[in-house]
Amino acid sequence: MELAFENSYCHIYFDPAGPMLVQIWEGFVAGEPLREAHEATLRLLQQYRVEKVLADTRLMRVIPPADQRWIADSFLPRARALGYRLVAVVLSADMFNQISVQNILAPLAEENTLTAEYFGNPEMARAWLLKAH
Repeated sequence: MELAFENSYCHIYFDPAGPMLVQIWEGFVAGEPLREAHEATLRLLQQYRVEKVLADTRLMRVIPPADQRWIADSFLPRARALGYRLVAVVLSADMFNQISVQNILAPLAEENTLTAEYFGNPEMARAWLLKAH
């Protein structure tokens, strides 16, 4: 895997085997650092022409409501326009983060515009993405 972006809260790798992006999130991230990582994800989706993301949120904390809305209303429509269609989420130990992530992704799953699956470890998440077409 090749490191494609990093800030204090998120590392994003390109995994050519998927091909996919792998986001590894840590801590309580809000506002500019969260948006910076999502904007980088958009650039990388386009650069590598990938439609799959593994989001490892095991060490991530709650996502504030304003950032949840920004992800849902700004990031996800632009990501979908670039072909983003599959996300494998490695669940956080933080219950509030789990709720945040599910609040963001549930409407897209209902609309069938993004397929999201949830996993307990990154190996299972990656295996699912590798099988998905």
